[in-house]
Amino acid sequence: MIGTIAAHQLLALRRQRTFTAILVVFLAMAGLAGVIGWSSQRTIAKVYDEAVRMLAARGERAPTNPFDAKPPLALLSNMAIYIPLVGALLALIVGHLSFADDRSGGVGRLIFSRSVSRSAYVLGKVAAASVVLGAVLCATFAISAISLVLVNGHVPTNTNLFRLGAFYALAWLYLMLFALVGMVATLVSSRRSLALLTAISVWIIVTFAVPQFTSGLRPQASLNPVSDPVSTSQTFFKVTAKARPFSVAEQFKEASARILDTGPAEPTTETLARMLPILGLAVGLMVLTLGLAHRHDYSSRGADD
Repeated sequence: MIGTIAAHQLLALRRQRTFTAILVVFLAMAGLAGVIGWSSQRTIAKVYDEAVRMLAARGERAPTNPFDAKPPLALLSNMAIYIPLVGALLALIVGHLSFADDRSGGVGRLIFSRSVSRSAYVLGKVAAASVVLGAVLCATFAISAISLVLVNGHVPTNTNLFRLGAFYALAWLYLMLFALVGMVATLVSSRRSLALLTAISVWIIVTFAVPQFTSGLRPQASLNPVSDPVSTSQTFFKVTAKARPFSVAEQFKEASARILDTGPAEPTTETLARMLPILGLAVGLMVLTLGLAHRHDYSSRGADD
């Protein structure tokens, strides 16, 4: 039954062209990250070559090529920005549509007239969302790998491919958080528009407000995967900084930087520990979704349905 519900949800997303739209956006993000990385590398390379010629004319020794010490995956570091900024919003829509369409179309009243458990119903919806986001990220992984070959001029090593795969696995888990947020918001809101607005409000709080309070980051700096916090000498930030380990946006940002090798090195155990708040919140949201679905009244229609 779980597989049947998941297949039905995937079919509904395909008919709405939602999956296609999300796939196009993610592929565009991956391509844009590669183009920006290539453009930056080309500009810096031109500056370096010009500096080498000038120093050679003066009989001076040229500095080391800056790309010799640059991590091979650095050109994809922008993906750590695009995932929380754009990817999370798309995941919200996937989660929102999972329940909103059934409620507005009356499917919820029909499906529970049969011997379908609410747990199977929810698990089918979650499975469909996970498949959609997983398929999109797999395609994005392929685009990123191609970008690495084109920009770096050689096939990525197995280690780099493993790091890239680990990053997209973490991105999948992070996006599932927001798919679940979209589901929860739909179950607790009586109106479809209010449910989507509630989910977006949660995204704003998690992505911008919480990092600003826990690290003293300005809103635009909260998306930078390698930025350091502004001075936390103020008493207010000394207190709020204690909650920083629970900020899933910051933990995703820092874990991504370590996985892609674009941030300061740290033990693998510490990087894994950064993922625990994300995993814990995902489990909590899953339990909450199941609980709300069991108490939700599917016999009524929303005011705007």
